[in-house]
Amino acid sequence: MIRKGLIGFALILAALVIFFTARQVFMQMAMRGNGVQLGLQRHEAPRDLGAFSFLDEKGKPHTLDEWHGQVVILNLWGTWCPPCRREMPALSRLQSDLAGENIVVLTLNLDHPGQVPPALWLQREGLDNLPAFHGNDKAILAATNTTVVPTTLILDRQGRERARITGAADWDKGQLRMMIAYYAQ
Repeated sequence: MIRKGLIGFALILAALVIFFTARQVFMQMAMRGNGVQLGLQRHEAPRDLGAFSFLDEKGKPHTLDEWHGQVVILNLWGTWCPPCRREMPALSRLQSDLAGENIVVLTLNLDHPGQVPPALWLQREGLDNLPAFHGNDKAILAATNTTVVPTTLILDRQGRERARITGAADWDKGQLRMMIAYYAQ
């Protein structure tokens, strides 16, 4: 009887070790961007977003209506998110490359209060050309129908969602830049 109990205990212990090891491996893959590339979704018809507001680094409220007439690349991110942090330099280059083209990159941080302020994080990383907006994560995630960060929405000149990229993206790639140029026409 004791032998059966020890075998059962050993099987449970082995299952737990396998479970936690696999979990750790998948988390590491996701953090490196090797496993969670959720990709690009283009919409056949433009989609309206729910209403939401967000704040700049001085606490002034903003809405997307302020960028009506421009193509908006709206990146939802967090300073705690390794894939988010990894894609920020490419978003900064995109912002610089598209300056003056009626296309704007808006980075909207969803950190909870008490974390590193997004403006400070962007400044420390040398990404001063990206705006440091932040907002209520639950309201923004609900309004944008988003469940994962980073997520980037491509909005047309009327503020409607035309495409989204769920997960980290390589903004230096020609395919993404061509898509942005298409919506900017």
